[in-house]
Amino acid sequence: MPRVSLHKLELPKEMLTVLSADFVREHRIVPLERRDSALICATCDPTNFSAIEAIRYATKCDVELQLASERDIQEISERYFGVTVQSMIAEMTAGTGAESADDGYTIDDVRELAREPTLINLVNLIISQAIAERASDIHVEPFEREVKIKYRIDGILHEMPPPPKNLQGAIISRIKIMAGMDIAERYIPQDGHIRVNLPEARVDIRVSTVPTIHGESVVMRLLNKSAILLSITDLGLIGVNFERFVQIIHRPYGIILVCGPTGSGKTTTLYAALTHIYTSEKKLLTIEDPVEYELSGVNQIPVRPKRGLTFATGLRHIVRQDPDIIMVGEVRDFETAEIAIRAALTGHLVFSTLHTN
Repeated sequence: MPRVSLHKLELPKEMLTVLSADFVREHRIVPLERRDSALICATCDPTNFSAIEAIRYATKCDVELQLASERDIQEISERYFGVTVQSMIAEMTAGTGAESADDGYTIDDVRELAREPTLINLVNLIISQAIAERASDIHVEPFEREVKIKYRIDGILHEMPPPPKNLQGAIISRIKIMAGMDIAERYIPQDGHIRVNLPEARVDIRVSTVPTIHGESVVMRLLNKSAILLSITDLGLIGVNFERFVQIIHRPYGIILVCGPTGSGKTTTLYAALTHIYTSEKKLLTIEDPVEYELSGVNQIPVRPKRGLTFATGLRHIVRQDPDIIMVGEVRDFETAEIAIRAALTGHLVFSTLHTN
């Protein structure tokens, strides 16, 4: 019987409805693909003949098994056949009514709701599912009759089923509690931070709230510290574009700007370029807000505006550190742009990003 690793396997969407989620979790058997008249399944228990026969009867297919570790089966079952935000919200909406308002709740009421196990599980699930789907941001947007949850994936916002409106305050308060923010203050913007440690990922989350006419709007920026850095060959550049990109990043001096909207892969592209060109014979310094990934052998500086360390001030001191290569997380103002260009004109290779559409 062939063995299979499921650790990074992406299941085709059509496989998610072949067997029920309960059946997959109970019998620890996962459908992988259809091949001619056969259904290829992974299992850690190939002696579960009753389950195999049930699959054969339900799908009218021959069943071919591949052996996977119990840990892999559990992980992929939770990832694809576990409780989802969609199913949990559907269940909560059926019980409460989606359009009921949350007006009239006191701070104490909301604080108590935010500590309810079901609410805690929902917020945890919203975050963990966003991580699993490789979202860069989570948006919680309040409106008159609903509260919307959106994931930004590959630069595009994808709307999730809306939770009950009467849970709006509790959901936002739960996020603010996790981020160390003041839940009693709802009329001024706040910033916070959440650190999430999952078996498969270590994620830092920057949380921002702003008051709107229908309640606080929340955006969470997800920074996956344990994500594997891409190689330049994984960026999707092919042919002449790839050759031109490689030539440019190997120049001895100049400035290279990676441009695009939020979540389009600017930082991912920068890190791929830096890991490709860096050697111990060169000094590479970065200034970032925040440091998203740690690069071995590279001096990385986090921006700290409250202490006077901005991109501009940091960059001004970096050029005195005898660098060969400089990476500036983002060009946000004229002063930073001016210093970066001067550095490029004086023999440094400068990488940065510019937020554009």
